Amino acid sequence: MYILCDTCSVLMLIRIAPDMFCDNRYGCKTMQEVARELFRTQKFKAKYPWRTRYKSKIKALGSSEVRKGDFDLNLDAVKNIVAIGTKNKKTGHYFNLSYVDQMIAACTIAHNFKLTTVDGDLADFVEQEFSGAKISPLGIINEWMEKKLIKWNDDFQEVIEDWDKCNEHPQPKKEVKRFEKLSGCKYAGPK
Repeated sequence: MYILCDTCSVLMLIRIAPDMFCDNRYGCKTMQEVARELFRTQKFKAKYPWRTRYKSKIKALGSSEVRKGDFDLNLDAVKNIVAIGTKNKKTGHYFNLSYVDQMIAACTIAHNFKLTTVDGDLADFVEQEFSGAKISPLGIINEWMEKKLIKWNDDFQEVIEDWDKCNEHPQPKKEVKRFEKLSGCKYAGPK
């Protein structure tokens, strides 16, 4: 199961699989905070005017679902690790996670989700401090193709090209190679 933890990841994927939050085969979840940001933030209104077409498709985890299991215990652990000033081993800087990022980290860990985010600090935190798994948006697309949930086509290729035009984050080189092998198309997105 994946948890899409930022608006960029949601926006990169929802045009390819509009039912990704409604159909369990896609394995996608998100949090209410991410869904709210998607529709309330001014920069998304201008940059992604089409996003409102997908509003009814974004089903976020309810508070009771998020808080199941060891969520509260993990949230306390995350808060403590951030509060004591733990450094990111990749950057050498202290982890600087907002309260929402801390909730996302706790939810990812408590529910054993694969974290999907373009926020390197959040991904590094979950990976370094809790050995959590992460996956890029392109990695999810590759898994969907492997599971035969989507069949790559010209419309999807245009969406990937749009990622580059919108200055979305580069995708991992290994996923780019995997994409080209699975789709039979040259990757035209951000590298």
